[in-house]
Amino acid sequence: MSRITAKKTLCVCALLMSFFVGMASAQGTKTVAVKVSNQTQILNNKEYYVHIVEQGQTVFSIARAYGLKYYDAVIKTDIHLMKVGDTVWLPKNEQSVAAVMANANAVASPSNRVHYIKIEAGQTLYGLSREYGVTVDQIIDANPELRTEQLKAGQMLKIPPKVTENGERKTENVAREAEAQRQAEQKAREEQARAEAQRQAEQKAREERARIEAQRQAEQKAREEQARAEAAKKQAAENAKRDAAVQPTVSVENIDNPDASAAPMRRPVVNPYPFAEVPQEFPLTQAPYYNFSTVSSFNYQVRDRQNVSRLFVTVIMPLNLSRMNEISTSKFDIEQRGKKEYKVFEFIQFYEGILMALEELQNNGVDVVLNVVDLTSDKDEDVVAAFNSHNVANSDFVVALLVKKPFAKLAELAKQHQVFVINPFSSRVEVVKDNPYVVKCMPSIEGTVKGMLDIVAKRHRGGNLYVLHSNNKSAATDEKEFHDELQRQLEARKDIKYTFFDWSANAKLVPTLKTTNDNVIISIFDQDKNKNTVYSTTLLNRLSAINKNVPELMTTTNYLTEYPNVDFEQLQHLNYTTVTMGYLDYNNLKHKKFIDTYKDKFRTEPNTLYAGVAHDIMLYFCTALWTQGAEFWRNPQKFKAPNGMLFPFGFRQSSSTGGYENQLPDIYRMSNFKLIPAN
Repeated sequence: MSRITAKKTLCVCALLMSFFVGMASAQGTKTVAVKVSNQTQILNNKEYYVHIVEQGQTVFSIARAYGLKYYDAVIKTDIHLMKVGDTVWLPKNEQSVAAVMANANAVASPSNRVHYIKIEAGQTLYGLSREYGVTVDQIIDANPELRTEQLKAGQMLKIPPKVTENGERKTENVAREAEAQRQAEQKAREEQARAEAQRQAEQKAREERARIEAQRQAEQKAREEQARAEAAKKQAAENAKRDAAVQPTVSVENIDNPDASAAPMRRPVVNPYPFAEVPQEFPLTQAPYYNFSTVSSFNYQVRDRQNVSRLFVTVIMPLNLSRMNEISTSKFDIEQRGKKEYKVFEFIQFYEGILMALEELQNNGVDVVLNVVDLTSDKDEDVVAAFNSHNVANSDFVVALLVKKPFAKLAELAKQHQVFVINPFSSRVEVVKDNPYVVKCMPSIEGTVKGMLDIVAKRHRGGNLYVLHSNNKSAATDEKEFHDELQRQLEARKDIKYTFFDWSANAKLVPTLKTTNDNVIISIFDQDKNKNTVYSTTLLNRLSAINKNVPELMTTTNYLTEYPNVDFEQLQHLNYTTVTMGYLDYNNLKHKKFIDTYKDKFRTEPNTLYAGVAHDIMLYFCTALWTQGAEFWRNPQKFKAPNGMLFPFGFRQSSSTGGYENQLPDIYRMSNFKLIPAN
């Protein structure tokens, strides 16, 4: 087929008009019927109707029959050479489709066809309307080019088809269909309005039920407050009665007369610590077991919250309140005697961090009753006595700032009574082993390794990882656990090239590093303190001597920065990266706000570990139980940490029989002699 060309320029339009008029003039008033075709063809990704030219047909009449303009038609070569049997392509669009469908249903009679006539002298629109059975308005609508109703001899005029009885009926049918459609739409709008009214009524009913429930809870809380007030009033009366029985009565005369024989009146002693005794409102019995509605991997009994409107939390730690007067608080004494004897101050900062969290919780509408136990003994019988005398089993959860032996006993008691106990600082895996009711806040070995390997894969894609370790199996450290976990995760990953390097062959380390580029070192070497000091000094000196392709040094704990003689220039040179434990970052806006608030409240700097971790523990677990209830213990991984947290928390059960471990390490790197977040 020859190339198809559309004739659409102005000059071609002028030629077409003259050509059409000439052909129409030659034919006079003879009507040439155009039978439309429904045959189509795809040309240049566009669909066309295909029309074969018959005797007497013009491009103008053909295009009109298809409901199009003459310039829409596409023909071969020059329009003046179009002859019978040639092909005309008409674009398939809304107008042409309608015309084809209308022609298919039309009755083939002169009265139903469009007439093109040549006006003779004396003819009028009215006479033509009577002759062809149409109205004057229909003729004018069919010939928009008419400017007046005066006709000129020789003028070409289009006569529209006569409206038949079928056409009238069709019009009536269309009207009926339109009315039916209108009624259906009206019915749909009415149905939608009814549905909206029903939805609003249901919403109003829900709001009313919520209002009634809130009112009920408020009344319940008011009754409880009244009961507590009455109990406190009764207790105060009993205390006053007891004091009156013990303390001699002093008359006004005795006070005014210093020589009176009556005993002198004693000034009342105000206890500066409100947690010397169990709070009066603390529950006397444990809550029932929670009836769970969701499936969880935690297959152990969990007790419900003690109260829907309050939380009851016990904190156990060695405050040493009875020895406060024996300890010198001068800066000189503290620095000279070491911090061990003065650990009590760090524990008090832990308590002060709890107080800051309680204030935030109170502002958020969370009501917490705090039960604080001062436990200084590590004897099992003393731990049991403190547990029983302070109703610890009736807590919603327990925070235990205790060392190995007393914590182990407390964890055993917590397991017996199905109460969860939070361990703030222990890094030992043993604390959660075979005890599902222990929660370990320090990052797990699994989470620490994953966090560090993610950084290696992100910052050193295609690089080389060297894991420095020791084959000394006698040392009781966490090195083996880190070694095994690194090996397990590295074998499962395909994005890191790694080598385990025994430190006993440390002389070969630097030559090995010089043979490869983009090197990362994760040091898990951990022996006793003296060996660690020698190891760290040697490692830093050797790695810092490398000036080209300097490796990045990473450690699983930040003990390198704790050594007093560590060279921070070496750490800076190696882009030192480590897991921190409760590190308060003064460049972090949330940390800075916490530090400033703490200083305003307690007139001292917060410890970099105790106050911040205590704040986060209370804020995290109280918010979780307040919003999710005891269901939180079944699925803690679904809980999103609240705003105001200083450190990352995310808990998962360590094993099917073990407790929960924090899986989110806090990783920092050395930059400009400061530690900044690494991830």
